Amino acid sequence: MIPDQEMPAGRVRGFLALARNVLANSDERARARRASLIALTLRVGNAVLAYGTQVVLARLMGQFEYGIFAFTWVWLLVFGAISTLGFGDSPVRYVAALRETGEEDQLRGFLRFAGIVSFAAPVVFAVLFALGVYFAGSWIENAYVYPLLLMAVAMPFGCFQAYLEDVGRAYFWTIPALFPVYILRHALILVYMVAAVALGFEASAVTAFACTILAMATATVWQSYQILGRLRKTVPAGPRAYRPKEWFIGSAPFAVLQGMFHLFAYMAVIVLSFFVSPAQIGIYFAATRIVQVVAFIPYAASVGSAHLFSASHAAGDQARLTTLTREVSLVTFVASTGVTILVVTTGMWLLQLFGDGFETGYNVLLILSVGMVARAIFGPAEDILNMTGFSHLSATTYVVMVVINGVLNVALIIPFGITGAAIATTLALTIRSVWLAWAVRQRLGLDTSIVGAWALLAETVGRWRKGKAAKPAQ
Repeated sequence: MIPDQEMPAGRVRGFLALARNVLANSDERARARRASLIALTLRVGNAVLAYGTQVVLARLMGQFEYGIFAFTWVWLLVFGAISTLGFGDSPVRYVAALRETGEEDQLRGFLRFAGIVSFAAPVVFAVLFALGVYFAGSWIENAYVYPLLLMAVAMPFGCFQAYLEDVGRAYFWTIPALFPVYILRHALILVYMVAAVALGFEASAVTAFACTILAMATATVWQSYQILGRLRKTVPAGPRAYRPKEWFIGSAPFAVLQGMFHLFAYMAVIVLSFFVSPAQIGIYFAATRIVQVVAFIPYAASVGSAHLFSASHAAGDQARLTTLTREVSLVTFVASTGVTILVVTTGMWLLQLFGDGFETGYNVLLILSVGMVARAIFGPAEDILNMTGFSHLSATTYVVMVVINGVLNVALIIPFGITGAAIATTLALTIRSVWLAWAVRQRLGLDTSIVGAWALLAETVGRWRKGKAAKPAQ
């Protein structure tokens, strides 16, 4: 028998051994776990930094100008996602699949082709958008015109960063891929904005977007140096093969998917702009900035697992795909629930930091938190569909859900204001999560929900108990 007093020490040694295994092993799953851990760390750092940046911007600009900035920022996300034509998001699928199948010529061709499209297409789109704003100026409220024009200038930088991020994720270069986007960019926006106000520039949405352009340009240069430099060392020189038609067809759903994702996520802000003042939009947006930390959990899991879903499916390894699905579902649910509790507990205090009047958004924060947990319950269904050739289904679902979300927002914002917007968003998010999980079960026979993941937990606990019972006999 092992003395009771030795049990805690044994557990500590076991935990340290597990930690060494995750940190030192070079197998695929260990690398994926490290990538997810690094991504989660960076996104938590991003949450803290982005929150601090938003607090400073809100306090400098006030509710009205902050509301204008928030509204314009939403459109930057939407149009930035669409204008890459999907090549800012498809590398995580194609690079993993082409490496798995050993198609080096296709890999070299795709990397160059996707990089060119990811910058050139947004430049064209930005010019067209700016012309549209210019000629439609009489129908747009004056306060929004110049921020929207500056937003068009920022668009190509953000789009090329999305391409570099996905390439880095596909190669497990997690820090060079994510740090410039989620840490450096926000830090520079904060530094540039504070410096601009200190130099005498007006604390307005126009100034904030000018600072955003400078921050994005700086971060893009650094990220390009890191990712493109590593690619030259990693991908051997050789001939390039191009399949533009196939890549356009395969990438297009990602453009729809990401554009609809941002439209879906920020539909409330867009609809609110027709019914409430920019000050109310600012309060709602502040609540979403706090709740977004919960959304970082699924994102971090996606960084470490999305390309593995693609590789497992390409190899026809259903057992590997099932195990990976269960692991991601379980970890995502547990982490998301814990972070949600923390957000709800500290939410009032965090809102008050934005300035006077922002605490009225606490009900919004509570309602949106329910939606985040509902999303976690049904697991990584969207990632699995996107990485296994069913991205068109995800894209179609988003289009339908954007319409439903818009209808719900109009119906609930008119009588309930920003609280109605939160209810509409949570209802739409829950419906979408249920539908995607059902679609994965129907097409791939996988249960992405926490119910399916529970089998993995029960199996793991069973092995632990069996090992514990066997120790005295040994």
